[in-house]
Amino acid sequence: MKEKRPIDIKRESGGMADIGTKEDGAIKQMIKIGERLIILKEKSIYEFMMADDIDPERTNIKLPNNIHKLIIDQGSESEMVSKIFLTANTLFNKGTFDKSVDVQKALNLTLDLIQELAILESEINSYLKKEEEVSKEYESKRDKPVSYSIPSIGNAKNRCTTIFQKADHIEQTLMKIITIFYPNDGLTQQSHFPKFSEIVKEKYGEKDSFTEFLESTLDFMKLIRSLRNALDHQLKGVEVYDFELATNSDVLAPSIELDFKGSKLERQSLSEFLKILIPNYIHICELTIVHLAGRNFIPTLMQQAIREIPEEKRRNKFVRYSFWSAMGVGGYFDQ
Repeated sequence: MKEKRPIDIKRESGGMADIGTKEDGAIKQMIKIGERLIILKEKSIYEFMMADDIDPERTNIKLPNNIHKLIIDQGSESEMVSKIFLTANTLFNKGTFDKSVDVQKALNLTLDLIQELAILESEINSYLKKEEEVSKEYESKRDKPVSYSIPSIGNAKNRCTTIFQKADHIEQTLMKIITIFYPNDGLTQQSHFPKFSEIVKEKYGEKDSFTEFLESTLDFMKLIRSLRNALDHQLKGVEVYDFELATNSDVLAPSIELDFKGSKLERQSLSEFLKILIPNYIHICELTIVHLAGRNFIPTLMQQAIREIPEEKRRNKFVRYSFWSAMGVGGYFDQ
């Protein structure tokens, strides 16, 4: 028998691991995605790795036996995480699909998706906080005997450019997921929702629920892409206004408007418009995942359809869909 080296003894010894911090809450679920082990906590998601995952040849004895890496500081209590990643895990990771469909890759991409959404949310919240701070500072000085000064964000257009660049990444990642389920339909990872909508309409018909859902998203998705293109390339047709002084002496809050390649956004409050982005994207990502699974899974005795889970039966209040089979009273929801 080959004599064990000190590094072998260390790597093969037992031990315990603390994942994250107490502020992350309790561990709710451990999810296997291919070779990855994902630890879902109430307020965070971590990836858990063994030293052999990083150093399979066992060359570095100094490596700790286990390592965890924060993926996102939102967990099972997050609507975003639940409606996107946990819905995908419920459907992609449990469903029966054709072998050509790489569901593990799709599930990994949903992790990328929530990370991108979290970054976008952070950028939006940063802007909203800045606008609120500037507004409060202005209000606090309005009635004081100081020289009149209009409040200013200072770099509102640059902030919007960054926000809509990151927003556009959401569609790009969704298209990567979509092409896994529709690899032979002329789509690429650079395709966009309008093209996919036409493909779905041709495959399933204009009255199909998937077709109707995609068509309901097109105005929003085209608008975001137009904003991204116009701002990123500094093209005509988009305007971002900082605080402005109106002729009646009112101070107008920052606003945005667009008229670019068929996409039109009437001038409106920038902060109010930004507030709708995350809820819209969560809705679009969730239902895209549901329809992708619904159109591509192979029905079995235990997976006859995908249905909405009654609220009183949900394990997670935000995970609304699962596979359903006609077993027992009301059927069985595989959560």
